[in-house]
Amino acid sequence: MPEAVTHVLNISGPSGAQTYDIPAGITTLGRQAGVEIVLDDQLVSRRHAQIECTEAGCTITDLKSSNGTKVNGVRLQPDDPMTLHPGDVIEVGAFALTYEQVVTAPEPEPIAEPPAPPEPTPEPPEPEPALPPIRVTALSEQAAPEEQAAPPESEAPPKQESRRKPKAQAKEKAEEPPPPAVPPPAITEPEEEPEPAYTPPPGLSVTESRYVQYLPGIYHTSFMKRFLALFESIYAPIEWNVDNFDLYLSPGTVPAGFLPWLANWFDLTFDHSWGEAQRRALLEEAHLIYARRGTRWALSRVLEIYTGHKPEIEDTGEDLDPFTFTVTIPVAKSEINATLIEQLINTHKPAYTTYALHFAG
Repeated sequence: MPEAVTHVLNISGPSGAQTYDIPAGITTLGRQAGVEIVLDDQLVSRRHAQIECTEAGCTITDLKSSNGTKVNGVRLQPDDPMTLHPGDVIEVGAFALTYEQVVTAPEPEPIAEPPAPPEPTPEPPEPEPALPPIRVTALSEQAAPEEQAAPPESEAPPKQESRRKPKAQAKEKAEEPPPPAVPPPAITEPEEEPEPAYTPPPGLSVTESRYVQYLPGIYHTSFMKRFLALFESIYAPIEWNVDNFDLYLSPGTVPAGFLPWLANWFDLTFDHSWGEAQRRALLEEAHLIYARRGTRWALSRVLEIYTGHKPEIEDTGEDLDPFTFTVTIPVAKSEINATLIEQLINTHKPAYTTYALHFAG
């Protein structure tokens, strides 16, 4: 039997990570309900793209989405299918979908068992012995009642005992008490785990509430404090979010789930290779990098944030062709993804220039 191939999408995004097995046929990606893969993000169109899998492989097609679909950083043309290869990263809005193929080995065929030996032919049963013939006597040959000899007294009791013995045995069996019934095994129900005790948000209590200060003194009771504490546990966190919303606007203090929202301000989309610290560092300096975009400093700073090493960019050498520069990364090529480095350079370099990438590790 041939090996079975399963097509898999490893999805990571604002809502977390999950794995989706792609069935044969067409699988649609989008934001609206009713598609096979729902990606809840404002940058995702209602019907964004579709993946079609056959025995030959899988292809992805952009369905004229508003923000486009990228495969390994390259934007797809609408309605132009592209073949997927294992390891390809599909970018849809704030989501990164990594395409993989899982090969399952076929099960070994069962070994045929040898045929069972034929059963021996049963021997025919022995014939039963023939009964002696019954002699019928005419009435005239029978003796008169007076002439018939009375049976001996010793023979009568055995006949009576033979007739009464089965009845006596049946009576004794009827009088025996029935065996005691075996009780069914006891069914032990699983013990229910106790519900965890309610824990209020930090800074709040279940027995005290600051809302009681707004009521007359007659209501300053233990019951009223506990009653108002229920409402304070709901409304106080909302007030905190409103009062401290400026923390959501700074890359250094914003929760990790809001980083794609801040990146959208600069038309940035991070793939799975960007760590949280790298994303925060790039967003902190995005206003400086975009102001000098297309310069050697801006390109060097982006590569330094991503790789952790400052690259060497040479664009004034005498042996260089016009509008050509070289980029040297002080890392071994086996320790970094050269394809992603080229994508960053193509995004942040001047459009009319060409370059050569080197690794010095």
